Amino acid sequence: MDNSRESTRNIVQELMNEVIEQGFHELVSRPQESTRLNILIQSASNKLGEQLHRIDHHEFREGSKELQEYWSSITTAVEKESLEMLTEIQRIQQQYNPRLKRI
Repeated sequence: MDNSRESTRNIVQELMNEVIEQGFHELVSRPQESTRLNILIQSASNKLGEQLHRIDHHEFREGSKELQEYWSSITTAVEKESLEMLTEIQRIQQQYNPRLKRI
């Protein structure tokens, strides 16, 4: 995996934007869940901003192994956070569509 600043930014944006997009889609479909979904969307938006800030504000030397590891740790954290948020969206979907429930 390329651990450059740009690839890290792209990954972070892609993963959090996916959460935001699916959250909005679900919000339109299930306005009765607006409180839960709005919190989730706001959280994803905040995480996106926080992680983008972290990518650009560090104390590592450009091109250093430490910087590569730092960006990799950001990617790993965002992957985990976005998966947790997408899982929550899936729980909401399953609540209203029993056919989506796992066997």
